Amino acid sequence: MRIAIVRLSSLGDVIIATSVLNALKGHQIEWFVDERFEGVIKDSPFIHTIHSLPFKKLLKSPVGILQIRKYCKRCGAFDAVVDMQGLMKSALIGSFIDSKQFVGFDWKGSREGIASLFYSQKIAMAYDENILKRNFALFAPLGVKIDSLDSDVRVCNIGFDADSVQADVKTKICQPIKYRILLVLEASISQKEYPIDKFATLAHLFYNKLQDFCVFVVWNANETRADTFCQKLENLHIPYQKMPKLDLNALKFCVAHMDCVIGGDTGVTHLAWAMGRECITLYGNTSSTCGKNMSATKLERVLLGNPYIVSQSEEFEIASIKESDIFELFMNDIFPRLALNAHKKI
Repeated sequence: MRIAIVRLSSLGDVIIATSVLNALKGHQIEWFVDERFEGVIKDSPFIHTIHSLPFKKLLKSPVGILQIRKYCKRCGAFDAVVDMQGLMKSALIGSFIDSKQFVGFDWKGSREGIASLFYSQKIAMAYDENILKRNFALFAPLGVKIDSLDSDVRVCNIGFDADSVQADVKTKICQPIKYRILLVLEASISQKEYPIDKFATLAHLFYNKLQDFCVFVVWNANETRADTFCQKLENLHIPYQKMPKLDLNALKFCVAHMDCVIGGDTGVTHLAWAMGRECITLYGNTSSTCGKNMSATKLERVLLGNPYIVSQSEEFEIASIKESDIFELFMNDIFPRLALNAHKKI
């Protein structure tokens, strides 16, 4: 089948949506995405064509919307269109694409209920259900069953072009280090950022326990915060590598070489999971949210099934999570697998 996926944004949501790709590898998959996030899915072996446009900009004017419609009509006919976003804008774009069926959630299940009016095939599922379960359900009408998301399956969904990664970035990442740990400093909101003082304390716990270990630091919008964190690591004599600002391709290359990624419920942490890397997600207090990211399913315990810690604060934040709790989770849940893999390489 020729299937069009409409998932325009955001970074983390596009990353998580890629989890369905391996199950669709027998079909011709074409993805409609905002040009800002094209890099996430570029080089995926399971995507035949990426339709990347400045959708956010074009949707602001009638002329822009007509341009989108004209583009979609030129794409030809699809067997199915799947709206993985559930918004009015994604449903509108999906309706411009000629197809035999247009799949999305019903009024109660869509993020914006009005979007459901565009779908010919409506899936009944609560909006606050686990995001993976929701993503999988959208492809059931197409006869696609997804019941496994092991790391060896996920690792193939997202690709990168190693040849285009800068030589200095490769040099920093590909040093002969036994344990590479990436600590994610930035997030879309400050409540999802772990304090750098606490990250430094966590890094010191790793330093005291692990041999041949290095902290990797990436940054996007706040290099000053990254520099401050690196200075704290230097003061503690902890080995580290600060990356230059990375594009999405280089970021994927970096994450693919990490042994563990630790951070808030944000894009880079999700990327580690999507690429089959070990990761720990730090969640804010679920009682302060709608709970859609924390519901359990038969596949996963929480959002993505990787190790996690939930803040016990009365507010939505992750700053109150103890460094010792993260370290203990790493040593009990992740380190045994890393040690076993390291032994196999000998």
